[in-house]
Amino acid sequence: MIDNTLQTGGKPQYTGSVIPLPEPPAGVNVIRDVEFGSHERQRYDVYLPQALSAPMPVVVFFHPGGWMRRDKRAVRTMFVLEHGYALVSIGYRLAQDACFPAQVQDVNAGMKHLIENASTYGVDTSRIVLAGTSAGAHLAALAALARDQADFNTVPNLELKGVVAIYGAYDFPQFLTAVQNSETDQSSAESPLGLLIGGDPLRHPDKLVTISPVTYARRDAPPFLIMHGEQDKVLPWAQSASLAGELVKQGASVDFEIIPNAGHGDEVFRQPPISDRIVRFIDRVMAL
Repeated sequence: MIDNTLQTGGKPQYTGSVIPLPEPPAGVNVIRDVEFGSHERQRYDVYLPQALSAPMPVVVFFHPGGWMRRDKRAVRTMFVLEHGYALVSIGYRLAQDACFPAQVQDVNAGMKHLIENASTYGVDTSRIVLAGTSAGAHLAALAALARDQADFNTVPNLELKGVVAIYGAYDFPQFLTAVQNSETDQSSAESPLGLLIGGDPLRHPDKLVTISPVTYARRDAPPFLIMHGEQDKVLPWAQSASLAGELVKQGASVDFEIIPNAGHGDEVFRQPPISDRIVRFIDRVMAL
């Protein structure tokens, strides 16, 4: 949805897709607002299917919202709860609260806390798949790949079974070139990207490299499932192609899909057959 009354840099701001907050399926216990820091956003929710025996394999989700909207309740992978997995949704400070790297520091801090308290929830932290959509996919990729960046508050000896990254941003120098003709403001100092890095993106090329997951692509990356909509007008699918290509170049395992006729935040990513393909990927990597 575009709000044409909110103008920055001569263009309207993209204000997000209208997607209702999901409800967990029946038979799931929910533990909300587990604190891992002092900020109100530094919380996570734990979803535990009653039918599963502990310790449960777990999908850790990071929410979308252009780094400046939504919260941990905006789970886009709730369907995994019906397929043999626990689910944890980790919140993080938004760009208007703190500039990068606060966001990746928070998701890593949340994972550290989860791992330290795994026995409390009955989850198996040797069987973790990270997942995210849009801004959350960016953070999932960073958490999985940028494991040598001390200022990212990385998780020591983090072992991941895989990463599900859906319609995310991964290569910001490329992104900045691609969105110059966008109908919405995505590149001014007031844009989500500008707020994230704390200034005009064109004036901070070094920061664009630092925040890009493609910078940290590595041979020993966990297996990735990367999906993107062909008709995405917010984040071009070339973003996903760039990350997939760099991971393949490094020798990592990648499944890459462009979904025909799908836009940003499209419902098709939360429904069969796409949701089934996501679950099959998680099943496969969890078994490795």
